Amino acid sequence: MLNFKFTKKLYRTKELLKKLSLPEGTLDFWKAKWSKDGNDTYDMGLRLFGNKAYWDPIVFVNWLTEFKLTNRPTTPEQKTDQEKVIVFFKKHVKWKQ
Repeated sequence: MLNFKFTKKLYRTKELLKKLSLPEGTLDFWKAKWSKDGNDTYDMGLRLFGNKAYWDPIVFVNWLTEFKLTNRPTTPEQKTDQEKVIVFFKKHVKWKQ
């Protein structure tokens, strides 16, 4: 079981990216690919209020676990992204038994 250590229920996109140390383009690429594959970004944790984007960090972490930590990186960019995601997990998620 995962125990999450977030201070807020929703994060603005910039806050989430800062915590992940990921460029905005990476998140945009993930969102575009997810949508192109016929999925809803709501399932990634994206919550839209008017023209403002917020992220549910727990849903996003679960999405990352299921869809981004399972594949071996094939390019240097993917390896860097995966390492950043792992650092994020170490800071914000704790396994509970």
